[in-house]
Amino acid sequence: MWRIPTDTPQTSTPNGRTKLQEVTPETPLDEIFQKWGEDGALVIKGLLTPGQVAEFTSEIEQVIEKTRRGALLDHPLLQAFHGRRTKRAAGLANHSNVFRENLLENDLIHAICHRNYTTGGNAGDYWLSTGSTLFAGGPQDPQELHRDLNNYPPAVLLGPDFDDVQMNFLIALSPFREDNGATRVIPGSQKWPFDQRGNQEMTIPAIMDPGDCLLLSGKVVHGMGANTTTEERKALQLSVCAGYLTPSEAHPSIVTLETAKKLSPRAQRFLGFRSQYPRGSPGLWTKDYTELALHLELDDLDGLMEYLRDLAKSHPVEDPVGKLF
Repeated sequence: MWRIPTDTPQTSTPNGRTKLQEVTPETPLDEIFQKWGEDGALVIKGLLTPGQVAEFTSEIEQVIEKTRRGALLDHPLLQAFHGRRTKRAAGLANHSNVFRENLLENDLIHAICHRNYTTGGNAGDYWLSTGSTLFAGGPQDPQELHRDLNNYPPAVLLGPDFDDVQMNFLIALSPFREDNGATRVIPGSQKWPFDQRGNQEMTIPAIMDPGDCLLLSGKVVHGMGANTTTEERKALQLSVCAGYLTPSEAHPSIVTLETAKKLSPRAQRFLGFRSQYPRGSPGLWTKDYTELALHLELDDLDGLMEYLRDLAKSHPVEDPVGKLF
């Protein structure tokens, strides 16, 4: 039985951090991963520019207007997690140029993911689990504290010493303050046994300006804070998972093929319009055991061979795709 016991005595404590560490897009990856490894969360200052934040917010305005607040099913547990006054709109690649060009194609996001999943982890490949808004209206109670990793029972069974098979880039689109629902994190909780859940008193808020990004480990305990104001705290989440795990959002059934054709091969693979190549696998998410892009006519045969050559360069040589060329 994979479920985490709920009656285990709670003895773990935070690591003492009273403010999340901050980096910038220019910070070396080694330093980013050192700080992220210490706390399970950090703030990347200025991942998006003020202009990009304003443009994205404008691009999705009509989508947000049509999005309900709260979960569709009025179940107490679903509503508590979703947020009764929170709007979660997905399929954003169809609606936003900023989402396509500045997030799906963001070099820092991909560098962090490549380091975590491909060169520094056992996954080999990664793709987008969900890309959605988190527009939390107030007043609203705090979200239940949780680990994103609980979506994947085998990873839970493997415990805190296993790879980070899920990570979350949570981007502020409005100021994140303690009184308007800034995400709260228990620093160091990614190292706890998973039957240790902590409590709200152990959390600290992720204070951010618009365009800043909270990078969260899937193992770290966190949750949306209480929004005690009447304003809307606006955020966008990009949750990423290992290429052998099922994403939360069914992107190829939501994002149009016409939209996908506008993207680079890297972004197409990120959204599931190309096959995945986990460590030790000749390929998943295929058609006739062949790269999906060929079936979707994103590549002809010559283009596919060039794509696979480029892909092989980024994969360890012991991987099947790395041995092809």
